[in-house]
Amino acid sequence: MKYLLSTVLYLISLCITAQSWFVADIDTIKQSGYYNILLDKRIIAVSNNIDFSDIRINDTIGNEVPYFVRTQNPVRAINQFISYDLESNTEKDSINTIIVKNESAENLSRFSIIIESAEVDKYVRLRGSNDLKKWYIVKKQENITYSGFKEGNNEILIVDFPQGNYRYYEITLTNNQPSPLKVVKVGKFKNSNIYAQQTEIDLGRFTRKDSTDKKTYIRFTDLPYNYRLNKLIFFINSKAEYYRKSEIKGKDYILRFDLSSKGENTVVLNSARISPDATIVIDNKGNPPLVIDSIKAYALNRYLCAYLEEGQCYTLIIGNRDISPSSDYDIKYFQEEIPEDLQILKTSNFQKIESKENSNQRDKMWIEEPAFLWSIIIIVGLFLSFICYKMIREMKKKEQK
Repeated sequence: MKYLLSTVLYLISLCITAQSWFVADIDTIKQSGYYNILLDKRIIAVSNNIDFSDIRINDTIGNEVPYFVRTQNPVRAINQFISYDLESNTEKDSINTIIVKNESAENLSRFSIIIESAEVDKYVRLRGSNDLKKWYIVKKQENITYSGFKEGNNEILIVDFPQGNYRYYEITLTNNQPSPLKVVKVGKFKNSNIYAQQTEIDLGRFTRKDSTDKKTYIRFTDLPYNYRLNKLIFFINSKAEYYRKSEIKGKDYILRFDLSSKGENTVVLNSARISPDATIVIDNKGNPPLVIDSIKAYALNRYLCAYLEEGQCYTLIIGNRDISPSSDYDIKYFQEEIPEDLQILKTSNFQKIESKENSNQRDKMWIEEPAFLWSIIIIVGLFLSFICYKMIREMKKKEQK
């Protein structure tokens, strides 16, 4: 019997030895130097550690590249704002079209746009030209509603884009209302960088259940990853005034908050994971359930800073359990001396890698095929059930005697 159980356990173990991790490529390096590497929200989601210590940067031949994680707190050294000359600044309906001059062919990778504060969704698209006639796409349309910060009566929108030196840049701002935004000026902050920017994450369709216990239960069942979130905004359609006690129940946290017709219905999270099992609970008490048009989610932009060599190709490796947590890199002792306003690199070709331990890429033996393994497990289970049945019958016969 012991031999039989050992055999079953061995067969089961063959089915579960697979492990997986993730990889992503870094944009090609055109010049040696320090760079800020923007972590894709999927990378943040699949990283097992909140400090990203399970992330590695490897060069072409597999050498490990030291890095440190940029702080998530805002850095706003607003000691000098340098305005760019504008070729034009036009408004039509909900569209602002601004053409920025760059006659010195300066290498640019960021615009700071100062506007009068407006409670609308804001989107930006960017094109470049050298003659104001032929235009080339630089940045596809992107939501920048929460890209920057507020300063008095103004908002400062931050637009990052691939570094270039077009003589003219066309910035197209749109919003979800029929009137345009009031653009004050476009420029840059000298020797500054602004972290704690947030990017919207599509959580997909959510399901809701208005239960007989007078509560509404909401789940995001289509999530491809367990994203780390920093902000949720509820858009509620209600003509009547309302005030509801609510909470988010995650795997290892409960966050309580209020939904009110007098508030913005914005919930701040501390990089909390949201999974298909996480539940938002709204306590309606004796009131009719709220009509929720949508829920928007946002996450902090996070960066790795590393020195990368010209012409090298680099890869991020995330969540490989065979690799020990990140080394105590020397670079961390010099992070205060490394400029913050560095060119930002993005990642591409994010994919999941699956491997079987000790497989050495060999073909499966016939006894390792899933169909065979499961048939053996079922047969053994039936055999054990039969043995137990016979033992119980024999025990009953002895008791009757």
